Amino acid sequence: MPEHFPELSIRMSVILNDSGAGKDTVMDRRKTYLWRECMTPMGSKQGGNNGECFHFGSQSEGTTTPGLQSDIDYICSDNNVNSMRVRGDWKAGSGTN
Repeated sequence: MPEHFPELSIRMSVILNDSGAGKDTVMDRRKTYLWRECMTPMGSKQGGNNGECFHFGSQSEGTTTPGLQSDIDYICSDNNVNSMRVRGDWKAGSGTN
């Protein structure tokens, strides 16, 4: 490891912290979005649905900085619909229309 790496790492940590992307901010954002993922199924069931939402991307990872206006990335699934990850898992007659 080159001699300047520890100093560079310390400087980068200071810069990230000053820009609002420090360790505490990252952990707070991760906790917030995990909490939102836990709460979504409850709200969904109260509304008569059976689904889940998953957050991903820079907002939920805490790797964006204030002022960038980054969007919130998420995907929702309906647990009443049979979905597959691999085409080889498909079975005739297993889908709903």
